[in-house]
Amino acid sequence: MKYFLLKGAKSMTSDQDYTAANLSPDLLNELKSFESKLGEEANKELIVIAYEKEKETLN
Repeated sequence: MKYFLLKGAKSMTSDQDYTAANLSPDLLNELKSFESKLGEEANKELIVIAYEKEKETLN
C-alpha cells in the first residue's frame, strides 16, 4: 500500500482518473486504524481517503 501526503489544499483535477477505492472490511479497518494512529501522532483530527487510479483502456 502506498501513502501519499499532500501539502496545502490541493484537489484532484478532472484529467486524473481516480475513483474511491473499493476496500474489503479488513482493509477498511486497517485504514481506519492508520487514520486514528496518524491523527493521534499529529494531535489533529485527520481523515484519510483511499482512491484508486483507474486502469487505462487501450483503444
